[in-house]
Amino acid sequence: MSDLDRRLAVLEAKDEIRELTARYCHAIVDGDTETIVQLFCRNGIFRMRKMSVQGHAALTKFYSGGVGEQTYKPFIQNHVIELESTTQASGRCSVEIRIVQDGQAYTAAGHYFDSYQFEDGKWRFSDRHYNAYHFVPLKDGWTR
Repeated sequence: MSDLDRRLAVLEAKDEIRELTARYCHAIVDGDTETIVQLFCRNGIFRMRKMSVQGHAALTKFYSGGVGEQTYKPFIQNHVIELESTTQASGRCSVEIRIVQDGQAYTAAGHYFDSYQFEDGKWRFSDRHYNAYHFVPLKDGWTR
């Protein structure tokens, strides 16, 4: 593989991974559990706080139980991706989330630590770990 071909492959992989995170956000907004789950590897993991959900069946149960009932609006930024090989990558991106829950507006923010794997011809999440900074009513604001 020439240097130009290698550089092009890196750019294409990073672009597909950025679109993966964007597709995740759009599917969250749409409450589209099926699409969300297909963005994960077959044995993919979503982690948040002390909770861990692994595999398509568990991810389906998790996302259909919460996402479809709320009005989550995630906004990704500061996405950094490190390609480790042609089939493995890792990344970190910041996220701001707007939510209406029980008629009240909330603000949330944090970041995702992600591991990506090229599976079945697509980049997918193999491990998505959400680290929250805050989740507070919008009217109260946040201090940290």
